[in-house]
Amino acid sequence: MLQLFKFSATGLVAAFALLVFAQPSSAQSASEAEAFVQREAQEVINALQAYNEGELDEEALKRNFRDRIDVLADVPRITNFVLGRYRRGADEAELEEFRTVFREFAINVYESELGNYAGQTLEVTGSVTRSQGDFIVRSTVRANGAGDDVPVNWRVMSTDDGMKVVDAEVMGVWLAQTQREEITSIIGNARGDVSAATRALRQRMQ
Repeated sequence: MLQLFKFSATGLVAAFALLVFAQPSSAQSASEAEAFVQREAQEVINALQAYNEGELDEEALKRNFRDRIDVLADVPRITNFVLGRYRRGADEAELEEFRTVFREFAINVYESELGNYAGQTLEVTGSVTRSQGDFIVRSTVRANGAGDDVPVNWRVMSTDDGMKVVDAEVMGVWLAQTQREEITSIIGNARGDVSAATRALRQRMQ
């Protein structure tokens, strides 16, 4: 069974990771990378809080998320990474179908977690500079009485298009790498057939 994004401690992290995966920023220092993560997290939290307080209905929140992911997330880039070497062996029709289903799967995961939001917040606690333009931003999802606090690390990199979050670590597990391992395992077991991963994602949404 696919376990993508299924970290029961915080659906908020899954939602945020999707939204900022390819969000550009002008940050070039660790402090700016920290501010970037905090700012983008707050945008997600604000929408969730508005929904939780009855100021935003569920359909409006879903539309908000779908609009944001279409603007902020580079779905082809994400899917190219999770497909790994199998991307080169797939034709464009197979790739486009996988991208479409992957996007819907990611949105479905977020929407299934809406009822679990109970006032959690995200606090940036520091950062480490790995190399020039490559940062690990440390943060904690504060449960605020709704469970245990969860440490989350964000890998933020400088690219030609600006700064981008390229991965998130939750409870010791890097999300993008986990996605890649599971998707490529499914394809490998199907002798390189990318459509096997597409079918698996569809089944997971049923």
